[in-house]
Amino acid sequence: MGFEKIGLNIGKEFVVWVKTGGKSLLTTRPVKVNIQSLKLVPLKSDTVEISNSAKRWLGKTEQYIPNCSIPNCEVSMHHDIDGMNHLIRGVGKLKTGNVGICKMEGGYIAVCVDNEFARLAPLEKDCIGYRGVQRGMNEFRDEPYRIVSNAKVGDIIIPDQGCGYAAHSIDLAEKCVGKQGMLYKILIPKGARVSRNMEHGGEILMPRGAEYKLISKQVRPDGKMDVTLEYILPKSIRPEDIPQIKKIAEQYVNSTNEFNREYAQKILDEISKLEEVHT
Repeated sequence: MGFEKIGLNIGKEFVVWVKTGGKSLLTTRPVKVNIQSLKLVPLKSDTVEISNSAKRWLGKTEQYIPNCSIPNCEVSMHHDIDGMNHLIRGVGKLKTGNVGICKMEGGYIAVCVDNEFARLAPLEKDCIGYRGVQRGMNEFRDEPYRIVSNAKVGDIIIPDQGCGYAAHSIDLAEKCVGKQGMLYKILIPKGARVSRNMEHGGEILMPRGAEYKLISKQVRPDGKMDVTLEYILPKSIRPEDIPQIKKIAEQYVNSTNEFNREYAQKILDEISKLEEVHT
């Protein structure tokens, strides 16, 4: 999905998105062009609004590929996190006091990952990542699709409480969309601490529970959806829920359950290291 012009053949009409009144792409509206009469008829559709901070991506002809050769640009568990995300997502229940073996282990993995992200070299330039999201896998895995689908343009959303992957290549991400999924175009600003490498054609790993602003979404004729998200830089290098996780760990550091006691101490040790980071 581009921002300059998109067209779809629908019967005897051609639907286009065009610049209006000589204004910029920030004020676009869809119109129907009747091929027989060549009359313009406004469509009932929301205007796509681009946030002020996202304007810098407009007009760029080339995508910047992050420098993956600089020191400290990748977390050590970059690839392994894909298999650990289900534990990391369980931190949400841990914070509510729903403590169990998996929740304590997930809390430990989460703060370990937070610690590494806090120490990463920040992005030197704005860049773009792409992610294909499938639909129809199961209720749990469909959650990111539902969150984005139900959100309105301009909303701040968290599609995944885990760490989300994105590709440098839109073609690679497109292969993961599936029959009725969606394609994220993620605008990642300069200064973001994201994990990056050139494996699998180039890959970016976002921090745990990353927040995004929904810039635009458009349904294709085949039912798939194109979505543009703008990553919101966190206010702090330490996730906002760290105090909650620390409080839970402190409650279980003297637990009679050996496993919970062990992991509670590990969580506290890792948080202590994280609190020392001043980058």
